[in-house]
Amino acid sequence: MGVLSIFPGIRRRIADPDLALDLGTANTRMYAAGMGFIADEPSVVGISAETGSVEAIGKRAAKLATDPEDSFRSVSPLRAGVIEDVDAATALLTPLFRRAKRFGLIRPRLLACAPTDACDDERASIVEAALRAGAASVTISPEPLAAAIGAGLDVASPYAQMVVDVGDGVTDIAVICSGEVISSSAVRTACSDLHLAVRRSIVDSHGAWLYMREAERLTRTVGVVRGVHKVTEHTARGADCRTGRETRITVSSRDVSAAMDPVVDTIVGAVLGVVADLPVGISCEVIESGVCLTGGGAALPGLAELLARQTNLDVQPAADPLRAVINGARQMLSVCNRTGLWVG
Repeated sequence: MGVLSIFPGIRRRIADPDLALDLGTANTRMYAAGMGFIADEPSVVGISAETGSVEAIGKRAAKLATDPEDSFRSVSPLRAGVIEDVDAATALLTPLFRRAKRFGLIRPRLLACAPTDACDDERASIVEAALRAGAASVTISPEPLAAAIGAGLDVASPYAQMVVDVGDGVTDIAVICSGEVISSSAVRTACSDLHLAVRRSIVDSHGAWLYMREAERLTRTVGVVRGVHKVTEHTARGADCRTGRETRITVSSRDVSAAMDPVVDTIVGAVLGVVADLPVGISCEVIESGVCLTGGGAALPGLAELLARQTNLDVQPAADPLRAVINGARQMLSVCNRTGLWVG
C-alpha cells in the first residue's frame, strides 16, 4: 500500500480531482470531484477529411458533421454500449480530462461504468482509452448499479431491487441486494435500434432516409403503443434516396409504432427472462420493491406501462433517467475513497 493510499488527504492536495465517467453510445458525461459536472457531450469525434486529424469532439463535432460547407466526417467511438474504436475514444476523452486539470502533480483516478455483459476485452478498451487520455488508474463499476444509486434506490438494502437501464446501445437489467449485483442480463438492443428501425421503415415505404434527429423525435412523440389507439399523422424531414435532396414525409403513428414493435419486444423479452429466472425468495422481494426504469428508454412514452403489464410488476421511471448513471457514479466516488476500492 502506497503512501498516498495511507494518507488520502495528501493525495487530494497534490493530485487532479477524481473523476466519474458515463461513456455512453450516444452521450458522454463526466463529473470531477470538487468541480461538478464538466461534460455532457455527444459521443462523437470530428475528423478532417483532408488531414485525418481530430478537429472537434462532442457538440461541435456533431454540428460540423452536418454542415455541408465543412469537410469533416464524424466517428462514433462506441457501438452497442462498448468501445469499438479505442483511438477515437481516446480522442474524445482527452479534452475532457483537460477540463478537470488543476496543475496537480498526480493524474486523476477514474471511476467508469460498463455494461454488465462487457467482456474482458471490452473492459480493457475502456481502461486503455482512459489511461491514454490522462487517467492514473481506472476502476470499473457495473452500469445498472450506478444507475440504481443515481435513481435514488437504497442499494445497501438487504432486500432485492431491480433496475432496467435502457440506454442508446444496450439494455442492462440487474437485481441488486446489499450493494451488489446478484443477477443481471444485458442485450445489445436499445434506443438506437428503435431509431434505426423507424428509419428503415421509412426507406421501405417512402424511399427517403429519415434524418437521425427526426427519427429520434418520432420515437419520443409516438412512443410505445399497443392495442386500440388514436392514429395521428406526423411530418418529418429526410433525404430522398434517389436524388439526395431534402424531402418532407408524412407518416402515421401506426407505422412508426409497428416499426418499433420488434425492438420493443426484444427489450421486454430480456426483462421477462430475468424475472422468470429469479429464485422464489428474490422474486417476492422484487415484486414488493418493483422495477426502476432508467436511461433514454425511461423517457419513451408507454414503455414503463408496457413493462408493467408484461411483468405484473410496478415499473417506475427514475426522476432523472438520462443522468442516473453519472449521478450514481458521482456518488460512488466518495465510497471508493472511504473503502479503498480504487484500482491502483
